[in-house]
Amino acid sequence: MASKKEGAKRLLDTLDSKGKLSNRLRFAISQAVILSFFIGYFTEQWRFGLAALLLFGLLIQFSFERMKNSIEASRIQAISDLGWKETSLSDEECKTRLMKILNG
Repeated sequence: MASKKEGAKRLLDTLDSKGKLSNRLRFAISQAVILSFFIGYFTEQWRFGLAALLLFGLLIQFSFERMKNSIEASRIQAISDLGWKETSLSDEECKTRLMKILNG
């Protein structure tokens, strides 16, 4: 069983990771589109570019779902470590409570 400070740090890290997830998704999608365009352009076959885009899309979707599940599991574990019953707190309320725990 983790201490309250460890649980608070874990929950704070989870909230930060949740915020960064959309930026990472946009970055991965833009890389996939650019790379697929180059594959289609240099092979002179648009089908290869489309196939690459579909393959990259599947890989991005798989990794995004996996990261979301990992973040959610970490959040649930941190909340149970803290002993909180309420899971419907907003991110700002959680952050203020967590800062009190970490500083106090």
